[in-house]
Amino acid sequence: MANFPAPRVDIEAKEPMPTDQSIQLEEQENPRRWPAGKKCMDLIYTAAIPSISHAYGCSSTVATLGITTFLLGFASGPLLFAPLSEVWGRNTIFRVVLGLFVLFQIGCALAPNVASMIVFRFFSGFFGSPTVTNSGGSITDIWPQDNRSVPLALFSAASFLGPVIAPTVGGFICQYTSWRWNFWVVLILSGLCYGAMMVFLPETYSHKLLMDKKRCMPGYSPANQPPVKEMLYTTLTRPWLMLFTEPILFLLSLYMALVYGILYLDFTAYPVVYRETRGWSASIAGLSFLGICVGMAIATLISPYVNRIHGIYVRRLGGPQPEARLPHLIVISWLIPVSLFWFAWTASPPTHWISGIVAGVPFGFGLILLFLGITSYLTDCYGSFGASALAANAVLRSLFGAVFPLFSTSLYHSLGTSWATSLLGFVALAMAPLPWVFYRFGPRIRSRSKYHLRTREYDQ
Repeated sequence: MANFPAPRVDIEAKEPMPTDQSIQLEEQENPRRWPAGKKCMDLIYTAAIPSISHAYGCSSTVATLGITTFLLGFASGPLLFAPLSEVWGRNTIFRVVLGLFVLFQIGCALAPNVASMIVFRFFSGFFGSPTVTNSGGSITDIWPQDNRSVPLALFSAASFLGPVIAPTVGGFICQYTSWRWNFWVVLILSGLCYGAMMVFLPETYSHKLLMDKKRCMPGYSPANQPPVKEMLYTTLTRPWLMLFTEPILFLLSLYMALVYGILYLDFTAYPVVYRETRGWSASIAGLSFLGICVGMAIATLISPYVNRIHGIYVRRLGGPQPEARLPHLIVISWLIPVSLFWFAWTASPPTHWISGIVAGVPFGFGLILLFLGITSYLTDCYGSFGASALAANAVLRSLFGAVFPLFSTSLYHSLGTSWATSLLGFVALAMAPLPWVFYRFGPRIRSRSKYHLRTREYDQ
């Protein structure tokens, strides 16, 4: 079967059929030339788990499946929606899919039993997944390589601050109203965002804009395009092929999946530490995530300085090499195991409770900058295939995030806080050298990557 690169459909010139060289986007049509103003919650469920378990008469492990199924849906969605966005454009996917996400919040809020809740949660994650993978692709569409750091930092902060803040919000909602109101709140907020998106969000994918322009030109013929079946086959299999044939993508996705899984494990492990061990209420225990939030906020604020580091290494490497995104990660990657070991041995009594919370600061700080650096590195490496690369990355992250909460409670009950967290710290310690490995050997590995070589041609 022919292997057609989906992001750009080559059409042979037949008079008077216009060619790629004769058709270009006007200044105002090119997303990278738009003015800055134009460029510019679901883990609330976690706090509701005890209430849902009580309401449905099921164990907390069964109720936790709501997190797992949401993340399984979140892992499945990018395999479909990210590559389709490279055929039909970002906006088409956003408009259709996110509308369904909003509707499924109603199902979650009205679910009569735990089985229906789990089903609704899966489809909520499935239809909500473009907010992460396709948004990263949109950033690549709009901002050139040298100016992506700040937009990606804001995107990263939004991606992670939501899940971290949500248990605190959800805890107060459950304590003072009903757990069902968690989903009504998500419905209201997501509905407002969806309405704003429908009104203000333009198409950002330049290849889609170019194809739309071609269709309006005299002499255009759909017969010159590759068969839709073959295009869809290529685009839908690309994330899997990239994940298992690109060492850079696989190893960095595995690293981020570990850190992401630890974050989601914390959402069920922190209640063991602060509610069971220290006797805190659900609403107050949610405040234990503030340390992670502070670390994330600091990382977001310093992102402009990270961009300066990138500029220094661009000059040092003789041009905008993707590896210029990695030097600061060589240091930051060690913050994750430091944070985990700190939390492991100070979170439980008799140590003061503030120590365990402060231990979350380097974790949140490192998480954001790792996500920002790795996302930037992958988008720089794979360019026009960035959405597929981020989809593959999101799949692995979401699978880890789905599985880790299932064993976190039993892990912490069996090993205790100190050794359970230390076990995670040792795994993070083993993977911390990866940024240095790719900074040192990345160019050699990329020289053997067919996706990197092809995307250089499409991005020129």
